[in-house]
Amino acid sequence: MRKSWKDLREAVDHGASGVAILLMREMTNLTVIERSVTGTGFDYWLGPEDSDDDDLIFQDMVRLEISGINSGTRQELRRRVKDKLTQTEQSDSWGLTAYVVVVEFSAPCSEVVKK
Repeated sequence: MRKSWKDLREAVDHGASGVAILLMREMTNLTVIERSVTGTGFDYWLGPEDSDDDDLIFQDMVRLEISGINSGTRQELRRRVKDKLTQTEQSDSWGLTAYVVVVEFSAPCSEVVKK
């Protein structure tokens, strides 16, 4: 298991995604519906856990942007949150809520911000 993730950056990205998705499920009634298209400024579409495939597109949907830091300070974590909030501006005109989750693994700690 320890040797399965030789690419530390990828391990941090995948780990942050797992933690962020679990945090969103715990803190809200939202779960991942699908991966977002590259260039939208966020990573995943979230929706209610009980959403039906027949629901109208974007109804009750929110955006989720995730970032992971292997080792960093609280200041670096807050700076990353600010950067990720700026990144989501690409799709702000859609009028949909966005969450940013940044996970830091050395402490460990996470910050969740709703926009």
